[in-house]
Amino acid sequence: MTMPLRLDPSDPLGEATSVDEPPIDGRTARAVRTRQAIVDACIELVEGGDPRPTGPRIATRAGVSVRSVFQHFDDLETLFAAVGRRVVDRVSRLIVPVDPGLPLDDRIASLVAQRARLLEAVTPIRRAASAHSVGSAEINRRFQSGHDFLRQQVMTVFAPELEQAGDLARVVLDSLDVALSWSTWETLRVLNGRSDQEARQVQEWMVRAALTAALTAGLSAGPTAGPR
Repeated sequence: MTMPLRLDPSDPLGEATSVDEPPIDGRTARAVRTRQAIVDACIELVEGGDPRPTGPRIATRAGVSVRSVFQHFDDLETLFAAVGRRVVDRVSRLIVPVDPGLPLDDRIASLVAQRARLLEAVTPIRRAASAHSVGSAEINRRFQSGHDFLRQQVMTVFAPELEQAGDLARVVLDSLDVALSWSTWETLRVLNGRSDQEARQVQEWMVRAALTAALTAGLSAGPTAGPR
């Protein structure tokens, strides 16, 4: 069983949200600015449709030399780590707590809307990360960290229904997890060609169906230790 994750909107994945420590002198300040420019350039290129930006393209966008890119980042894993921290910093404002004490319809609508905004915002970076994920421990670690956090959010928001689901709690949680995942969002938006609003409607339908099953199961199932 995984340990509960903090649902802190200021630090949603339990990560540091700054690329570097505060500068202590002029030289350090310049180094920080250069690193930040390189990270921002990498993100801008990816969001602009370049999922595999090269060192020269990053350098051109950042306004620095190619040599500077490799001076500040020893390898791709180091750059991926910095990009990951910056992306977390940017999307953290999209994640806010949803009160599990609210009526079920309100919780469903709130979480689905919030998750749709988040998934749409991270799509360019997520696609690029997937292209680089084979052999990258850093990217795969962040995939797992993000997944664990979002799964914990679902567990928290729908805790009353999961408790009522009895022995099927894990099945219901897995269903909710998949319904609200980036992979499902990508399938709806790209392979099925659905609009943002249409994709939200499908996700909301799937979430409601899973929770209806949870409530129905709760009529005949006793309490369990809960989902994982």
